[in-house]
Amino acid sequence: MKTRKTEIAIIGAGTAGLSAYGIVKKSTQDILLINEGLYGTTCARVGCMPSKVLIQAANDYYRRHQLKKQGIHGGDNIRIQTDETLQYVRSMRDYFVSFVLDTIDSIGDRNIQGKAQFLEPDTLQVNDQIIQASKIILATGSTPVIPEPLESMRKKDNSRVLTTDELFEQQNLPDSIAVIGSGPLGMELGQALHRMGVKTHIFGRSRTVGGLSDPDVIAYAIKNFQDELPLSYTQELCYSERGDKIEISWEEENKSRSIQIKKVLTATGRRPNVNGLRLEEIGVPFDEKGIPEFNPETMQIADFPIYIAGDVTSELPILHEASDEGQIAGWNCTHEVTAFNRRTPLAITFCEPNIARLGKSFRALEDGTYQTGEVLFDSQGRATIKQENKGMLHVYGENGSGLLLGAELAAPAGEHLAHLLSWAIANKMTVFDALAAPFYHPVIEEGLRTCLRDLAKKIDSERDGLEIQFK
Repeated sequence: MKTRKTEIAIIGAGTAGLSAYGIVKKSTQDILLINEGLYGTTCARVGCMPSKVLIQAANDYYRRHQLKKQGIHGGDNIRIQTDETLQYVRSMRDYFVSFVLDTIDSIGDRNIQGKAQFLEPDTLQVNDQIIQASKIILATGSTPVIPEPLESMRKKDNSRVLTTDELFEQQNLPDSIAVIGSGPLGMELGQALHRMGVKTHIFGRSRTVGGLSDPDVIAYAIKNFQDELPLSYTQELCYSERGDKIEISWEEENKSRSIQIKKVLTATGRRPNVNGLRLEEIGVPFDEKGIPEFNPETMQIADFPIYIAGDVTSELPILHEASDEGQIAGWNCTHEVTAFNRRTPLAITFCEPNIARLGKSFRALEDGTYQTGEVLFDSQGRATIKQENKGMLHVYGENGSGLLLGAELAAPAGEHLAHLLSWAIANKMTVFDALAAPFYHPVIEEGLRTCLRDLAKKIDSERDGLEIQFK
């Protein structure tokens, strides 16, 4: 076999791998990028971008129900051609992927397509080549999980059980579908399919939505979604084939229930791509979840010359986190190993209303150390005008100081509220600092101000209510 030596080898050309590549090439051109499968990143090809195109089309179509009360007639005559919608989604997907492919093309012969396997901590086999590298970055991404009962059914006919990676490749949508999973992907795609006219039923195991942990926000969000579409929670689903349909049966509230649908969409999470890399054979330690043990501040795997980044870590499967991890890994491969501060946690689910978690989640808070500010958007001015007046926001502040700690929400314009709050937390602002900032009228953000006022009152009831600061 031919042996090729390089300073840095990066396995995986997704967001994390390309981010690492961008940092490494500032220090050296002696890099190899190794990728198995399609190029284009999970986000651009099957994740963030095509899903948002689908969601936008679904929400635009769904808005026809709200037009009549504004004196706009003809909404009942609007129809959707889902085959054309999916074609549009793919065309937009290809547009976003094209930018990634331009980057890949610019790498030239430093890009190798093939499967990498470890022979030694600093040695890989890729196709018929041996690659020896001083440092290696593992950015192999993840793959959708398919629950076992559905995996067996899928082997018989893979057109009936879809993963989220495959949804956008469909030429048309079925008339009915079950979405398995009430996490971010399940809620986003389930609601979008429903709004496009597909008879949709979402199933969750844990009684939550979009990764929320605050019980009050969860309860509000579940009721809101259940008012719009079927959303059920159960520990076990039974599947059986009924001609050209799939029957799903379950127990809910001490009652036996069942439905028949044409297809199933699995949205039960993603599995890190570590199998087949032969990491075990070179002595890499794994945690109880099957992930290589690594330092999240340096991204180094134990004391190996191997760094890990992106969805393969299974910790923060979010694009900006994958990009940051790639940068950390790339920096530490070309400099003295350095610990980095991580950004304020921020996760957004693009259903309606938006779901978001930022800073410390409710689950991570310590009893007796914080207060909760609350606002409902049911009568909030701008939200009512936009016919989006459904939502709840909880903001957590430290007792005494009023330091903003975190928030959970299901709210209109939640993606923007979450950013404002995460920036405030990153800058170590107190609730009183935040209230001294300007709030225009009428805007959704006035709902945030109402929530902050509630929090401020609970933290210090003796304050005189003056929010502007003395000179």
